[in-house]
Amino acid sequence: MEFQTRFIRHEDRRIARQALSGKHGFRASVLMPGGQIEASLNDFSSIGFAINIPHHSQHNLQVGGPVSLRVSPMIGYEYDLRGIVIDIRSDRQQGTKVSAVIEHEQSNPHGNFQPILLNAEQSLKGQLVHPFAYKQSSYFEVESLSLHGFVASNINSDFTLFDGMRVEFSLGTVHGLQKVFGTVSNIGLTEENLIRCFIAVDEFSPSAQRELSQHCFHFAQKTPQEISLSGIEANHVQNFVQYRFVETQAEYEAVLKLRRKSYARLGLCDKDEPIARFALEQDAYGRILIAFHNARVIGSALLVFGERNAKPLELESVLPATSFSVLPDYQQIMEITEVCIERHYQDTDVLQGVFENMYREGLTAGKNYILVGSPPELVEHYRYMGFKGLGLNFQNPRNEDVVMQVMMLDKNTGICGQGMGPLRWYKVWGYVSLHLYQRRVIEYSAWQKMRVKLNESLYKLVMRFRGKNKGN
Repeated sequence: MEFQTRFIRHEDRRIARQALSGKHGFRASVLMPGGQIEASLNDFSSIGFAINIPHHSQHNLQVGGPVSLRVSPMIGYEYDLRGIVIDIRSDRQQGTKVSAVIEHEQSNPHGNFQPILLNAEQSLKGQLVHPFAYKQSSYFEVESLSLHGFVASNINSDFTLFDGMRVEFSLGTVHGLQKVFGTVSNIGLTEENLIRCFIAVDEFSPSAQRELSQHCFHFAQKTPQEISLSGIEANHVQNFVQYRFVETQAEYEAVLKLRRKSYARLGLCDKDEPIARFALEQDAYGRILIAFHNARVIGSALLVFGERNAKPLELESVLPATSFSVLPDYQQIMEITEVCIERHYQDTDVLQGVFENMYREGLTAGKNYILVGSPPELVEHYRYMGFKGLGLNFQNPRNEDVVMQVMMLDKNTGICGQGMGPLRWYKVWGYVSLHLYQRRVIEYSAWQKMRVKLNESLYKLVMRFRGKNKGN
């Protein structure tokens, strides 16, 4: 283990000290080889302390040697401090005053997680509440973050912290994390002689992880991979991704490169193939949605409103004509194809964001059904979103060993959750459905309006109930 002992300028040490006089409620004892002796604590800080002990106990201590102190500032609070003696002198009361600097253990508090590093521009701020100083709190900035906890920096020099101290804190996310507790360790000083420490968190709740990952994703511009390596879940980020349809040649070329990258990852093509080979006939008359993060395309999908013979769907090239007899009326169908999401974003809800935008576009155009060709690994994901299999399959044109399944989403499933559980529907489609209703793009029948209200109320009630249980 490595311990850090640092001295600061005399004037800064004076600012950081907590001089005690009169009845201050502190109890202190020095741990000796043969037991312990009572001591009077008359000065303390995060970096050192001063005590008075009986003169006959002085022979047990020497300058440069170790000293162990047990301090109890309040009933129920007790801390063990280890320090190096820097001064021993007799006082006026026939006792001995001993001054020491505290040794603070310096370890790797993040463990096996790869922490997210935050600079001043990406700053995440918070507030610490002192456990025993009367109404004392301090602001701090987060330097690094993982599921184990975070490094808090720029804490006031007079805000005394000890290793093992339990503190209450809040972090300045969008909603604020109130009454969260952690344990202090790895205390040190910044170059400005302010306090830095690690706060090990008991547990980040799922909602807290979501808010922290959103801050890191949006404000610190970290990727889901970087966030996941820190141990924090990075699933709910679609609201911080920009969606729009392709408008320029440069954007279209970025889409073709993403398609090539996606196929190459699956072993369906060479990573250096010309991007022109990934252009489709449907690109000319379909609409290509792109998702942006960090000024680059991280997702895309092709939306096609078919016109029989003139503007065929891509499925028409892989399914026999007889298969379309089991499908709804051709004019009510829209097709979503060439869905490509960057590998590190695939475990997030970016795919759901793509389909929400496609769904909104389709309903605006008066379409009632969405068709997709799903690879095996995405079938369950589509089912979760309300898609149903039609019993139609086809071989992937780029790899005949991959069997694609044709799946369909009914407009009414998205509008009010027909065929879906109320909680799942509201989580997946509730917000976009209400948005389209408020924009007068869709209308609710009396029965649908009642169902939507019931689903919304039930979802919020369950979330509130889960939040209370989590707090208990």
